[in-house]
Amino acid sequence: MKKNYNVEFWNFVCHFGQHKLLDHYVDLVHPAFVNNHVRTYGDSRWLFNGVQLIEIDIDNEVLPFIYGRIVKDTILEREQILQDGDLVDDSLSMQSSPSSIFILSLKEHRIFFIKEHKDAPTMDSFKTTIERFINDERINLINEIFDGEKKQKEIHGGNYRVTKKKDLEVRYPKPDIEVIPLSSDADIEEFIKGMKSIDKLTLNLVMPNSESDCNGFFKCWRDENKKLKQSKSKVEFTKSKKSLPHDEVANLSKEAINDGNVLIKLNGKDINNDKLVGTHDEFKLTRSINEINETPTLLVKETYESFLGLIKDGVIREPRISNLSKVKEKIGYILSMLK
Repeated sequence: MKKNYNVEFWNFVCHFGQHKLLDHYVDLVHPAFVNNHVRTYGDSRWLFNGVQLIEIDIDNEVLPFIYGRIVKDTILEREQILQDGDLVDDSLSMQSSPSSIFILSLKEHRIFFIKEHKDAPTMDSFKTTIERFINDERINLINEIFDGEKKQKEIHGGNYRVTKKKDLEVRYPKPDIEVIPLSSDADIEEFIKGMKSIDKLTLNLVMPNSESDCNGFFKCWRDENKKLKQSKSKVEFTKSKKSLPHDEVANLSKEAINDGNVLIKLNGKDINNDKLVGTHDEFKLTRSINEINETPTLLVKETYESFLGLIKDGVIREPRISNLSKVKEKIGYILSMLK
């Protein structure tokens, strides 16, 4: 059995217009996880397997998580092989279904992601898949409401009003999902130290789920986004001389990483004057585990406690939930509905 897996830590940001993940969790998000949707592309298909709601007790607080696997079911094919120094036609195909484990915390909206096999689905695959499945549920819900109201009009007649589909699409906007890898100050600081010159720093601001800003600059920026009704926007800092100042770039980059809702990209040159590009994904924080606990509840608990350990050690910042009582109220409603 394979040993030594890596746990990746991500921030999962999901909006439906002005609504957030928990606002449409019961009617759109949870069904997207459990209703056996399939996404196909070529000879491959992606699906969720073994999804379940798991509750664990941490410091006398019951916390809910969505646990499951994303599977890439595909066909591997070959046409020839090298045999005794000669190329020989030898067609063969076989099914391959590598998987990755995902654990989504409904309180902090953090995802813990473990690739189980070679060529296992990546977080990008997870993002594309869940966004597609949520939108499928959204379309199904809009059609269900529309068809139900049409039947009611046939029964009652008169002035019974049927909501137009375009109005239902406004009521239930398309999901807008972003996944941001959690990173450590040390990783990005080390990367910046290795840059001979910093030509450009790009920051992409993402509207958070239910978190407050850790930096005044990002707060003002988000306030302006709200006024302009924008969920995302970008700022670029470009060198005017030899390089952007390393220390200031490092400080702002670390603030962006600590915020957890800002994507960062660095362009510059290394000591050999070769082009150097660093993105949030390069600074992605991982932690190794020897084995995967086969009991989902125990794996969730172990992984979440590892996440709390990173916070305690100052490696990552604790999520600053802006309205904790409201979030707990929404979670309570979700658990009551799903049970």
